[in-house]
Amino acid sequence: MTHKLAGTPVQEQDIIDVQTLVDAYFDNTPDITDPTQLVSFGTSGHRGTSLNSTFTDLHVAAITQAICDGRGQFGATGPIFVGQDTHALSQPALVTVLEVLAGNGVTAMVDSDMDFVPTPSISRAIIRYNESHDDKADGIVITPSHNPPDNGGIKYNATNGGPADTLITKWIETRANEYVHAYCELEGFKRISIDNIEPDQQVPYDYKGLYVEELSSIINMEAIQSAKPKVLVNALGGSGLGYWRAIKERYNLNLDIINDEYDPTFSFMTYDHDGKVRMDCSSEYAMADVIKQIGNYDLAVGNDPDYDRYGIVSPHGLASPNAFLVTAADYLFTTRGWTNKGVGKTVVCTTMIDKWAASKEVPVYEVPVGFKYFSSLLFDGEIGIGGEESAGASFLKKDGTVWTTDKDGMVMALLAMEMYAVMGATVDRLYNNLVVGCGDPRFGRIDAPCTKEAKVKLKQLNASSITATEVDGDAITNVRTTSLYKDMPIDGVRVETETGWFVARPSGTEDLYKIYGESYKGDKGLIALLTAGEEIVTSALSDEV
Repeated sequence: MTHKLAGTPVQEQDIIDVQTLVDAYFDNTPDITDPTQLVSFGTSGHRGTSLNSTFTDLHVAAITQAICDGRGQFGATGPIFVGQDTHALSQPALVTVLEVLAGNGVTAMVDSDMDFVPTPSISRAIIRYNESHDDKADGIVITPSHNPPDNGGIKYNATNGGPADTLITKWIETRANEYVHAYCELEGFKRISIDNIEPDQQVPYDYKGLYVEELSSIINMEAIQSAKPKVLVNALGGSGLGYWRAIKERYNLNLDIINDEYDPTFSFMTYDHDGKVRMDCSSEYAMADVIKQIGNYDLAVGNDPDYDRYGIVSPHGLASPNAFLVTAADYLFTTRGWTNKGVGKTVVCTTMIDKWAASKEVPVYEVPVGFKYFSSLLFDGEIGIGGEESAGASFLKKDGTVWTTDKDGMVMALLAMEMYAVMGATVDRLYNNLVVGCGDPRFGRIDAPCTKEAKVKLKQLNASSITATEVDGDAITNVRTTSLYKDMPIDGVRVETETGWFVARPSGTEDLYKIYGESYKGDKGLIALLTAGEEIVTSALSDEV
């Protein structure tokens, strides 16, 4: 059920106290007997808040030291690119990271203006550097993504520019927790006060200037300049707020930019669907201000705090990331002339991608949830575009070579502008043209509560665990627990029929599981499918011993 405050301005009592948050970051230490307060790398690094001792100076120092310990065996012997978003905890965490890197003699590439650095800019910088250097670089991004204002986060990007794979993050997590248990007093832990760091250990790097200048290699900026669509940009107070200003000036685009001032409290936000403050550019509630103003624009775009995700708004409302992914793939493969490239999707993405790909004879690479599974495919140029249903995607440059191997919300937003400039149509119109003859596809997700034990069982389900034979009157045609590409575990179960599918996966942070589903029988079909899916999964979990 949608919260009564969803889409309304954040009230004063819910605005964070930055000083209290920062003080807790330095003053609090985790309870090492509480597993929830240890380092835990999810699909996007370690996240938490200083208020409950899940993201503190100790966590960040331990993680950074672990990265220093392991980066050589991960193939990184050069500098490390470092950047942070606009969350309040990202600023003290940056100091912690730089102090530990300096203590270990690792050169940090820092923004030349001491400005914020988006995730895609870090990815692009790693790739750019490694194209011409033998001493390979890697990266640290300090961000909890679109999480609430009181959260902090840190993640590690490998030498290919993308999120580190599970083997690397597990190694970092294990090593970091050794330091946490010893309160960073283990032999080998090294740290220098920020005031004593030698100048040559921090090299200024023009992240923004280089990124903005290279955009014409991936986006048809001339088409946007010529058509001059009127676009509203919601910077959402994130790490790329200065990038949008630079893009507007460099390419003379017709952009109106809002929420482009640094405000670590994010007091300008509207409440999300559940009444929480969450800077989710793919949420109609978090983007409520933009949606209200769309009548004055051809389209609107937005990004989350680290700019790896996107939101696209047309006069018909916020576009579904699934709809944009398939229309973007169709447009890119048509205009770029790519050959021998595939399209990447996760196991919870729309099957409209499969239908489109089959009609164009484009191979589909279906992977588990997590952008890290696309990184090597993008790096090697095997896929032209890879994307998630959660509004994260990236694609190749015009010449078919790698741009970023992490999600890039800015180029996805610019692609929407290019598509409008060239096609004269918004995402919803282009998508409606693609689904003609495919039924009435609808995509959705529900969350269901469950115990920690049930979450473990869900990961262990197999095809024989599903005893049901139909979903909403349609026969079950396939049940699987692995991805189609490389047969990798999806940490859950996928059930398919002729007219739809659902996937059940446990949440990585809460005591619940998520059911993603798609029905080609309209809204009623989707509701019936998700309801039946929850019943089927509940039954399967109760049968597991």
